[in-house]
Amino acid sequence: MDIFERSQAARTSILNKLKQQVEGADYSKLPAEKGFCYPQLPVADMLENFVAHLQANHAQVISVTAENVYQVAINQLRERGIEKLLCGKGSVLAEPLQATLDSAPEQTLKLSIYDSHLADCKQEMFYDMPASISSSRWLIAETGTLVLWPSASEPRTLSLIPPVHIVVAYASTLHANFATLIHNNQWQAQMPTNVLLISGPSKTADIQQTLAFGAHGPKELIVLLVNDLI
Repeated sequence: MDIFERSQAARTSILNKLKQQVEGADYSKLPAEKGFCYPQLPVADMLENFVAHLQANHAQVISVTAENVYQVAINQLRERGIEKLLCGKGSVLAEPLQATLDSAPEQTLKLSIYDSHLADCKQEMFYDMPASISSSRWLIAETGTLVLWPSASEPRTLSLIPPVHIVVAYASTLHANFATLIHNNQWQAQMPTNVLLISGPSKTADIQQTLAFGAHGPKELIVLLVNDLI
């Protein structure tokens, strides 16, 4: 019996045992369940909630326009003394970022393109890459969450390793809650290998119950929010 057959046999055995435990149960005695109805909020209120939740989780949210978003990203890095920014190969952000840098020769920031496997550049990624930039696919107002949809152009490594993570987000992609997001975009028909739900910088309180940021991921999350609803 190969590993797949053993796995299926174990699965079948577990399900059969569970079915035996509930055999003959009278479900009519259970209380009736009422479906939860999410409150309907104006878009402006949802956007406000989205920003408030992110800021409460120690993320920095900056309102930008489609015209100045890349210059603002560059300015944020300059303020931190960062001179190298990582962007995915084929990312929609790469070309306009480079164009913005080329338009100002005095800029010292260098745009690095991530186009190799992590195993081939692990040393550089962990020790010589201070910041990265990626785009979000959707936003969730209820929890202040960025939904990143990793791809070959923007692998999830961009959001996991560099200490500073910049995310370009558009207000038009805002959804009231996670359930609405899944329903409206039919996730069941287009699920990638993984989806990233980011609501703030990396944090942990495992050590002496003291909250620390950046223990296992970016310690700074900068969200450049383009309000394209105006």
